[in-house]
Amino acid sequence: MVRIKPFRATILNPELNNRDKLVCPVYDTIDTAQYDRYSSIRDNVIHFTVRCPGMDERSFASYARAILTRMFEESILVERDKPALYIYGIRYTLPDELMRQIGERAKREYSALGLVALVKLEELNTGHIYGHELTYESKTVERYLLMKECGMNFSPVVASYKAPHHVFESYPLQDVILVDVTLNGTRHMLWEISDESLIAEIEELMRDRRLIILDGHHRYSAAYWLRSAGGPAYTLMMLLEESDLLLLPWHRCVRRCHMQTLWNAIESNFCVERCDRDSIYSELCKSSDEFDVRVCMYDGAEFYLLRADEYRIRELSEKRGERVGLDVISLHEWLIEPALEGNPEDEILFTASPSEAIEKVDNGSFHVAFFLKPLRMADVEYKAIVERKGFPQKSTLFMPKVAEGIVMRRF
Repeated sequence: MVRIKPFRATILNPELNNRDKLVCPVYDTIDTAQYDRYSSIRDNVIHFTVRCPGMDERSFASYARAILTRMFEESILVERDKPALYIYGIRYTLPDELMRQIGERAKREYSALGLVALVKLEELNTGHIYGHELTYESKTVERYLLMKECGMNFSPVVASYKAPHHVFESYPLQDVILVDVTLNGTRHMLWEISDESLIAEIEELMRDRRLIILDGHHRYSAAYWLRSAGGPAYTLMMLLEESDLLLLPWHRCVRRCHMQTLWNAIESNFCVERCDRDSIYSELCKSSDEFDVRVCMYDGAEFYLLRADEYRIRELSEKRGERVGLDVISLHEWLIEPALEGNPEDEILFTASPSEAIEKVDNGSFHVAFFLKPLRMADVEYKAIVERKGFPQKSTLFMPKVAEGIVMRRF
């Protein structure tokens, strides 16, 4: 049973006229250049949501708490008067190269509405809340220390549910928007649901749903650790009806890679064909079933289509007890892990942009790039609910993305 409840949201003070400049993208999408850009603004929330390069986790947690205390004292951050549920609206467009990956289904503009509530924590994959990606323990530790020190959820974990319509469909969106900011061309809006009878109705409608975490596995795990240590039993989540979701792939760039080891592994497991940059996605999407595994690779000189040996793929599937996501699984197990030099957290760059991946290889900062086709939501559900296993880290890029600073919760 999924249990949700209202809460008193922390938001940027509505009387501020520069709130657009005080929000930032969600913490795990921030690179060094973005950090420098957003942190140059004194009151941007990045100062307590994203660890400064070179700062250790405990120092960052203490620093974040000091910044947070100041922003409450100066009324930059304010807490709502009474518990409520919230509707988070996002309106966004995609760059042309991402639209090309979607193909005929691509639209010029997308929009989504999610329910923001506190959700009772439970161990993943044992009840009604499921995860679908593996996590790095170090990143969970960082979020745990930050939440414990600051007593805050800084952005909601994003999860999906299935229903014929939004559970808050009967709620008319009010003219008064609690938050309305634009970040990098994406509009983020927040409405408040304070009607107690409607809150009770929504709580009841959510009881029989299953939730699949889309973004925020590290934050959810950190919240569960905190609960086990005597912390709050609920965490902040945004619940999106499945039809509002868009699923894209994360491509991989490998910084230091033993190329001879990589080519030996390719020749042992894949058939190799040359292809060109413009045909990457058409070749990937020709895959006929889960055992027709295709990955594209760029080494700075050529683009290659790698088609896995079907016998070896079926063998891998049987050994692991998994049949979805075999492209990203075989890529990591057969190619990246044996050839990687160094720590995966430091040596692998994940990007949604094929042109960025190509540029990183062309300028010599990375040895090789790999391109993957998008997963389907049905694959994610099967992985989480049936197989009860996790894809490798950063296998799924769900849109829309929440922003830091739109809705927070102090506990």
